[in-house]
Amino acid sequence: MSLVSHRGLCAALLITASAAAHAGFDCSGSHGGFRLQTSDSWVGTDKLEHFGVSAPFGALGAWLMRDTAHPAIYGALLGTVPGVVKETIDGTCRTDGFSYKDLFADALGAFTGAWLTHWALTWSGSTHGKAVGVRYDDTF
Repeated sequence: MSLVSHRGLCAALLITASAAAHAGFDCSGSHGGFRLQTSDSWVGTDKLEHFGVSAPFGALGAWLMRDTAHPAIYGALLGTVPGVVKETIDGTCRTDGFSYKDLFADALGAFTGAWLTHWALTWSGSTHGKAVGVRYDDTF
């Protein structure tokens, strides 16, 4: 299997599995229409949950895109996909709605995870084994 197909498979698994792992779905009622949630605040545990759950997805996305020109950007975009899916589903709930504030927390978490992964971690393999180390790379 080629490197591209390995990364594609990992990305597909990440996107598929992340919906269940992401911040809880609160839709206990039926679906219909599309609603925006305007009553939520910018601070609170909900935003911290969105940030915390999206950071590992951004980190994984940056690791998957480590050989591209801009791994932190591509990793953050890939890591934000689960948040977009979750908020879109919330938007169709009769009891909830699409929250751009939650999506912002998702994007910020994904970018933070992607940037920290790209900046701090390196993975190398040799004939003697594999190693994970800390490094600094100024390529954004």
